[in-house]
Amino acid sequence: MRLLFSIALLTNILLSPTFAADIFQKYEKVIWIDQLKQMGTAYEGGRKFLEFQVLTGDDETTTEPGTNVVRVKEKRYYSRRYQTPMPYSIFFDYNGKKAIHEGEVPPPREKIGLATHGCVHVKQPFIKWLYDWAEAGKTVVIISGWRTQD
Repeated sequence: MRLLFSIALLTNILLSPTFAADIFQKYEKVIWIDQLKQMGTAYEGGRKFLEFQVLTGDDETTTEPGTNVVRVKEKRYYSRRYQTPMPYSIFFDYNGKKAIHEGEVPPPREKIGLATHGCVHVKQPFIKWLYDWAEAGKTVVIISGWRTQD
């Protein structure tokens, strides 16, 4: 029960209008990942520029909600841990190796049962646009909600 209360409290804090207004005042560029809807939105100057589908982790391999500044971008990153390329990686958690990167994003009906290992998959041409647009140290990534079901 305490865990559910903590999650509800955190979600309300992260989604409060005051929080959003502060983020848009502090950062020119914002990438907002809504895990419940499995959608991402890029904002510049508080205005929506791009909306795109995503695939995130699930309750077993979570994509943790939170607010992180883009630390590093690597166009041709290769994950030794998972033995797979992760093109156009925009790292929001460099120590944890969590990034927004190119990857499969199946249609909603096919997405059930699929998840990432905590990263955020975005398909072409959206990931290239995000990669070119995002700036290390100046763009913030907000992961909101928990992916509990599709």
